[in-house]
Amino acid sequence: MLAAARGIEGWQLVKSKTSGVGAIEREGKPLAKDAEIISVTESFLLMSLSCDSGVPAALPYMAHDIGLAGAILIDLLLDRRIRFQRDHVELISRQPTGHGFLNQALQELHRAGEPLNLGQGLELLAEDASNLQYAAFQHLTDLGLVSIKCRLLASGFEAHSFPYTKNGEKRSLIARISLNEVLDLRDVLAGNVADACGLFDVVLRKKHRKQLTNRIHQLIGTDYVGEEVIEMVEATSQVGYHPARGLAPTAANKRVQKNEKTNNWEWRAFWSDQAPVVTPSYGVALDSSVEFKTTNVSDRYLLIPGQRDNIKMRKHGLEVKQLIESHRHYEAFRPKEVFKFPIEVGDLTRVFPRLYSGLDKVVNENELEAVLQTYGYAPSHVKVKKLRNRMRLADDVQLELCRFTLKRRTYWSACVEGPDLSCVRTCVHTINPQAGRVMGYMEFLDQVVREQ
Repeated sequence: MLAAARGIEGWQLVKSKTSGVGAIEREGKPLAKDAEIISVTESFLLMSLSCDSGVPAALPYMAHDIGLAGAILIDLLLDRRIRFQRDHVELISRQPTGHGFLNQALQELHRAGEPLNLGQGLELLAEDASNLQYAAFQHLTDLGLVSIKCRLLASGFEAHSFPYTKNGEKRSLIARISLNEVLDLRDVLAGNVADACGLFDVVLRKKHRKQLTNRIHQLIGTDYVGEEVIEMVEATSQVGYHPARGLAPTAANKRVQKNEKTNNWEWRAFWSDQAPVVTPSYGVALDSSVEFKTTNVSDRYLLIPGQRDNIKMRKHGLEVKQLIESHRHYEAFRPKEVFKFPIEVGDLTRVFPRLYSGLDKVVNENELEAVLQTYGYAPSHVKVKKLRNRMRLADDVQLELCRFTLKRRTYWSACVEGPDLSCVRTCVHTINPQAGRVMGYMEFLDQVVREQ
């Protein structure tokens, strides 16, 4: 029943055709629980940090997050919380692992319900990589391998980075490979994940890469536990180098011609009871030199039950962004339209289709609300005062950090928006917002109103 068994640096790796891993042994003894042995995930994250700034590497199209998700699945496999059965990730135990981020991942897999295939499992954990990564860095801080450096951005937002301590720099897989040290099992597996997602190409300087090529090849040329995961990480990361397939062209490839407005994708997160935190990746323009364009805004939103169009009431009329598509936590809106009073009812039917007869024009906001009430829309409105801080992240992708007041309570929101879904999604995963409530703006306003 055993398909392969090879030794790596004293470790005996045994694969089973049915369950993916039959046993993990060293010198004939079961793998001992050792508090000083860091997980595959933590070893992967340690090597991804830049030495000078303590921020993770930024890889194309979420490849870093895909690698992180693969490392987590391997950790869960080693801890016998999951197994691979017929190319699916099967949850076999929800017993806590001793690592908070692995426990979070177990909960994500459990909430998914039916067993996921390997690609779906990677994508599920990659979408939550920001929170999982932050929890892992907190554990590395507890171990004394990194420290947390906080920097104020705007309106209460903080950017966190994780510079090495002296022990962390020595424990980094790159340093240990350079010194030709004997590596433990988890370091070997972390090296395989790093190679699969392209991390070595980014974190190794050209000179180092030439020096360490043979050593790295020794790590990645072996049958190992979690081979299926690493192969999927490699395949997914390689596909990701072409993120615009099947989607609208990116802003970098096709600029908006003649300043014509286009549909826009938005991703938003909200916070209420804690300081908002982001953990930017290397190369993202959120360093100490960042400059935001700051404005104060007071908006009056029109809420329609069951409708998620973004509608603002103005003295001069309406500003409307119609929702046309939702994908996971991302929403696509048509370009903003402005309807000035008096508004032709024929124009309003594009937003409120029941207004089809018996009317000619709506002359002001009071009449509009009365008409909407008559036709069964049950409108309500909510006032929001905002302090907005905006900057451009990449090409036509914009970041907004906002502190706002609603119902006499203070909230924060982060929004990433742009015309191309793949670019927006990638930028979200390079700023890594932590632990917010991720949803659309109108959905959030509706929840707050109902809660209060």
